[in-house]
Amino acid sequence: MSTLQKWREIALVSLGLPDDKLLGVLALVEQVPDRDQVREVLDKIRPRLVKLRPPRTITLQRLLFRPVEDLFDPPERYRAKIGRLSRHTVQPCWVVIRNLVDRPLLERTEKALKTIDATNATDLYEVGLAFWGAAGRVLSAFLAADDSVGRRKVGTESVIVTEDMRQQLTDIADILAIAAEVETAKIHLPEKPISLLSQVDSKFLTEVITRLGGESTRKVQTFILVVLARMAKPGDLLSVLAEASIPCSTHERNGLVKTVGTNALAKLAFEAQDLRLARGKPTDPAEATQAAEQMVSRLMSLEKTLGGMRDKNVAEHIQSTRREIGTYVVETLAVKADEALFENLRAKAEGVTRSGGKEPTTEQVEDAEKSAISLRRCARIAETVGVKREMEKKIATVCGQLEREATAPETDTATRERRLIRSVRLIELIAGPDEAQRVLMSQFNSGE
Repeated sequence: MSTLQKWREIALVSLGLPDDKLLGVLALVEQVPDRDQVREVLDKIRPRLVKLRPPRTITLQRLLFRPVEDLFDPPERYRAKIGRLSRHTVQPCWVVIRNLVDRPLLERTEKALKTIDATNATDLYEVGLAFWGAAGRVLSAFLAADDSVGRRKVGTESVIVTEDMRQQLTDIADILAIAAEVETAKIHLPEKPISLLSQVDSKFLTEVITRLGGESTRKVQTFILVVLARMAKPGDLLSVLAEASIPCSTHERNGLVKTVGTNALAKLAFEAQDLRLARGKPTDPAEATQAAEQMVSRLMSLEKTLGGMRDKNVAEHIQSTRREIGTYVVETLAVKADEALFENLRAKAEGVTRSGGKEPTTEQVEDAEKSAISLRRCARIAETVGVKREMEKKIATVCGQLEREATAPETDTATRERRLIRSVRLIELIAGPDEAQRVLMSQFNSGE
């Protein structure tokens, strides 16, 4: 069996490991010098690592990509031409950097990393500043030396450069060129996702944008794309950009806002598509609903800023993104919540009562309630994404089925009463207390 095949098996096994064992696999992976060999393992376990947030050893490679890390997407969810980067770009980029950056600088930086606190952003900034600058310069020089595509020799190694890879490497070089501003912003601004920009934050961003704008609008665009990835409401940052004093024409400024804004809209639309197609999809109803709510919040903030541009193409981007999110909410999120709710109401063997009636377990009922809450939250955001009527129909269908189950004939009075209370409770969670009261009173009246 090849080494690569062994790592693939480890990647598959890792998915089912408990947290402590998973961290053990991570420690093993961190010791492998050739990241290509362990890429599949990291791609598989990364979603769980995001939740666990284990302390990670800071390596030279990890330091290099610190300024660009917010733009990386998993390879299967990467889309070109929207200002994002694929994690598959990490290895070829690293090959270029480690072969072309001066060896003494690499050695000094690596040595310095062993003496600092890897969780201290200021220490990382001080150690990385010279390294980022040198890396950006050699990467730009590498790209400028040959604009062809295909296999390129780099020292004793080689990399394959495609048109898209070239664009990604160019973007990385541009970000490394302004790494000082990017990393200073991370230190100054709140932790991501940034839910609110204070006056102090806005003033800081305005100063950075103005200073970079004095050099080139390309640097402003690069800076905005990176910080935008850290925003819970990206429209807030676009508002700062729109009001900043940049030495360019109004047409250029609007073009800059439009470019970064439509990139953010495209990313939102692709996220909704990926969730609908079960790529990177949260399995917990609460997590899935929260993801939808966050997308809606981002859409609203972008629409608030971009809507005033009165640009037909921007308006079409907004509507397209709204449709994608709406489709996900109705056709995937609400459908799955509906299915999970009634699946959990099906009694298991351990749910048989002493009187012979079958009941779902406490855990099943709790999971059913989570699905009911998910449906209620879907209904709240439905109008914003243009699916209010569809969600009303879905809610009516689910509540109607719960009402029928509440009135199903039962020989066991106690089981019948429990089912009624449970159904009314779920209807209350989904449709509100008035609808629950109506169902409850109809049962009391029918029993008179």
